[in-house]
Amino acid sequence: MALFSYTKLDCIVYYQCFLALAAVLTFFTFLDNYLYDAHIISYPPLFWLILFFVASIPLLFSLTSRIKYLPQAFLIWCSGYIFISLLWFWLFSSPSSEFQELRNRILSVLFILIMTLIFSKSYLVLIWTRYAILVAGLLAVFNNIYEFFNPLVFSALNDTGRPAGFYVNPNTSGCALVLSMICSVSILQQRYRLPFVSTIGIGIFLTFSRGAILCWFVAVMILIITHVIPRYQLFYWGVALGVIIGLAQIGGNVFNLDKFQEMGLLNQNVLERLREAGNTSGVEDDSARSRFEVVQLAWEMFVEHPLIGNGIGSTHQLNVGGLATHDISTHNMYLYFMTDHGILGILIFPLLVYAVIRHTQGEMKYISWAFAAFILLWGLFSHNIVDQRPILLSFSLMATMNEKTQLDKKLKNKL
Repeated sequence: MALFSYTKLDCIVYYQCFLALAAVLTFFTFLDNYLYDAHIISYPPLFWLILFFVASIPLLFSLTSRIKYLPQAFLIWCSGYIFISLLWFWLFSSPSSEFQELRNRILSVLFILIMTLIFSKSYLVLIWTRYAILVAGLLAVFNNIYEFFNPLVFSALNDTGRPAGFYVNPNTSGCALVLSMICSVSILQQRYRLPFVSTIGIGIFLTFSRGAILCWFVAVMILIITHVIPRYQLFYWGVALGVIIGLAQIGGNVFNLDKFQEMGLLNQNVLERLREAGNTSGVEDDSARSRFEVVQLAWEMFVEHPLIGNGIGSTHQLNVGGLATHDISTHNMYLYFMTDHGILGILIFPLLVYAVIRHTQGEMKYISWAFAAFILLWGLFSHNIVDQRPILLSFSLMATMNEKTQLDKKLKNKL
């Protein structure tokens, strides 16, 4: 009977590992969206969510034994988020309160619940998930390098002129790479951590995403200060970085990039990207001005209705340059919720981060600090944090790891 119970438990854990690895492959890599957008498969991203929902049902049969491992504060935030969204959708009957936004929020919470259930209870599941995220990060770096020299390789979906791989959007790619670094760096032996972080940094720099580069730098500094990244390797890292910058500076002064193109060493796309990186008055400035304009418009909307906001989805049709657009919104998570929910919206995003990292202990405390700093800073550059599945998966993973660590320490103290 004992042998049967052990085998049954073993099978459940292995099944969880399989689901966790499949989730990282499908969602963290953004493969579900890419394959659909590239017309490689006809199944929309919603199909994969439903598939994982059905696949996770067997885990519910062991819910009584795993419920204590579920992060309660995180689940409370999810309940409150849905309640507020439904209430504000009911309060506002204007076109700005979109059903699509409500649907997206419900699907995001459903995704969080599924991932949290899959990651719960077992350390083996958490370890394999983190290794899978590490591999996903290295794959994203490879894709960015490959796309840098072959711009049309990913079905020509990316029209920004900056590598992004399966993520299509360079900013999304940069964000996923930072998350990969934070979630997986501590499972490596110390001598491999700095090379891994540097490799991730290369992939991020190729996206030319200023927000992602800044967030990577901040996260790395926190990991260094907290000794997650060994300091004895920093001297060699600094020397290597100095040599690379020096060679790039010398090459830019001595050689004409057009000559490299004529020699066939640089194609037109690579040449334009290198010039864009040092451009101070071109596309990037236009992008910055556009972002400032939508922030200003959203702030004006908040000031007009600071108490209860304008209803969910109120920034989906900002009038930018005389045209209403669905693609821009606020580029700021804080302002996004403030515009929708008024003063109450200021708390929604910080409370999410707090629910994930509260009462962290041991080395997880330092990983959580890096995660919190990154997410809170990234909220200044993106309004899609509670929509994008790589980020939501990371939230579920971090919350589950923290809950598991706290519970195991309490059980240890009782012994």
